[in-house]
Amino acid sequence: MKLTISHLTHYQYSSEIRLNPHIVRLRPRSTSRQKVLSFSLAVSPDPVHTTVLDSIDDSLCHRLYFIGPSDSLTINTHSVVIAKPSLVPEDLHLYSTAATLPMVYPDVVWQGLSCFLMPIDQSDGVRQLSQSVAESVYFRTDQFLMELTRRIYQSFGKGYRETGWPLAPSETLEWGWGSCRDLAWLYVACCRHFGIAARFVSGYVYDAERCDSGGELHAWAEVYLLGYGWVGYDPTYSCQAGDMHIKLCAGVSPQLCAPVDGTYLGNSTSQLHTDVRISGEPE
Repeated sequence: MKLTISHLTHYQYSSEIRLNPHIVRLRPRSTSRQKVLSFSLAVSPDPVHTTVLDSIDDSLCHRLYFIGPSDSLTINTHSVVIAKPSLVPEDLHLYSTAATLPMVYPDVVWQGLSCFLMPIDQSDGVRQLSQSVAESVYFRTDQFLMELTRRIYQSFGKGYRETGWPLAPSETLEWGWGSCRDLAWLYVACCRHFGIAARFVSGYVYDAERCDSGGELHAWAEVYLLGYGWVGYDPTYSCQAGDMHIKLCAGVSPQLCAPVDGTYLGNSTSQLHTDVRISGEPE
């Protein structure tokens, strides 16, 4: 699928402020599953200096430096990406890793994945949900990963929150609903409970049927499986990440995946307006 993404981010301040350096993580990442054909970034006010950085997960982000007062910040990006469907079967052929839970990685691999194995939430709710899903599939690793997406999809209401970090998994369990980032973070917590390396992913989803604009900012999870690498699972849509998902960045925590990250100096309040438009055509 060839996808064209236009993304406007606009901050309006109640009085003049001075912008500190900002990090922008809005360039789609080139991977084995998606190819970036073009990308452009326009910012107002004009940064006095822009640096392109390699982030922790090897995607590209932009660091912007500003001088002078301003009463707004506008970021426009335009991307064209070819996204491919997932080629990873739901019935995984786990010859080189643990076919049953808990997951066990070879020592040298475990060392590289250790930060993605750190527990997020050791509450009874996370433990009970993880255990219930694992028992329902007889602790099979591959079936656990898909059944967990289905269980979260079926058991939780879907909401929308424009700002704020994901809720703690225990809060999402208590409330019984969440935004895509809340459900993705709960998925990561359940995977790590059974020793599966998992991380948070920020990107876009192409959904012309549900979204008048063709799509929106989105979040899902990835797990690391020997023989397959990082594989995406989306509990908001109850599926593997495929050609309707456009990946921006991934991280051990959501704080490393914020689309725009920065502060300002001044006694001012801010209002955020975003507009994402995605169109698709067969590639």
